[in-house]
Amino acid sequence: MGEPYPVAAPDYFDRRNVFFWTAKNIALLGHRFLARPHVEIDEAIPALKRLPEAVFLYCGLHKSLWETSGVLPPLHLAGIPLPYVGMGDNLVHGRLFRHLSKKIGTFSIRRPCNRREMLESARKLRDDVLSFLAYGLDVLVYPEGTRKNIPSQARYGDFFPAAFDAALEYERHRNAILAANPALAPRKVYVVPFNVDYSRVREAEEMVRKESVKPRTLHVFDSFSMIRHIGDTYISFGRPIRVADHLDLDRKGLAALARQQCLDLVKILPVNVASRAILELEPSPDVPPPVLHAAMDRIVEALRPYADRFRGFRPGDARAAIVRRARQVHLDFRRLGPENIALYRLYANYISHYLDPALAT
Repeated sequence: MGEPYPVAAPDYFDRRNVFFWTAKNIALLGHRFLARPHVEIDEAIPALKRLPEAVFLYCGLHKSLWETSGVLPPLHLAGIPLPYVGMGDNLVHGRLFRHLSKKIGTFSIRRPCNRREMLESARKLRDDVLSFLAYGLDVLVYPEGTRKNIPSQARYGDFFPAAFDAALEYERHRNAILAANPALAPRKVYVVPFNVDYSRVREAEEMVRKESVKPRTLHVFDSFSMIRHIGDTYISFGRPIRVADHLDLDRKGLAALARQQCLDLVKILPVNVASRAILELEPSPDVPPPVLHAAMDRIVEALRPYADRFRGFRPGDARAAIVRRARQVHLDFRRLGPENIALYRLYANYISHYLDPALAT
């Protein structure tokens, strides 16, 4: 059975408090009346959560601050327990607001400034996630660690492995953990991939600026602003990965497997197709619709193997209709102006891994 493996209780608040109740109801009202969410939840998720031993590590690609809270209402409405959410300590400032964010179910992830701090942050995140899992509490993290991989690198980032190290640690040392912590019940850990796709990314203009821009912090008024301008969102929770079936993997291998499952959840929207098509054209003060539509024909044909991931349009739809839907993002597809190229590239690169498989690795 091995040496006893004590695990400290997680540092969290019971969410039966007025702050969580208020935040939950604001999020639910926004979900129902201000955003336009389209939700897909794999049928295995609610089935597993009916089993008391199943505990989830949710992991997702990171595109916008909106998803930090926006992915939670669909779980609540489906009767699935809400996870505790890891949030960068640079997003919530001040002792009071950090205390309140903790009361509504978040835990802090340190943003490191150097290699020593990076190692300390990874160690703390692993220990925190291990504590949550061992005590039967679901956790949600964004293992890319930033929203800016697509705008800065034109690809989704690799997943940092610390949280996956915790999942493997629990499964490999479960008997020793239970021996050292007799009050704990045995758990089975599952990694649940998820993804959110946007007809309009609220921080798009901020993220494509060349100058350094500090990330927005989270507060009530900014959250309402996010919901009001978000448009259609496509929230997908994929098939859970049973960690015990992958003990042959190391932490980086499990992180890579989870990342690939998240990539497979990415949906292809009108704005992605129209943006990719217009980038194939020469800069011009005027883009004739037939020219743009011909470029879109080529893109749609190249994406046909992934037609099951099209949302908001079908392969046979009139290209003019697809362009109209793409304009939700407030981009002009009648001309190719240099001031918008970075934004076209952002929306095009969200689906680039389907057109250039090298970007998926």
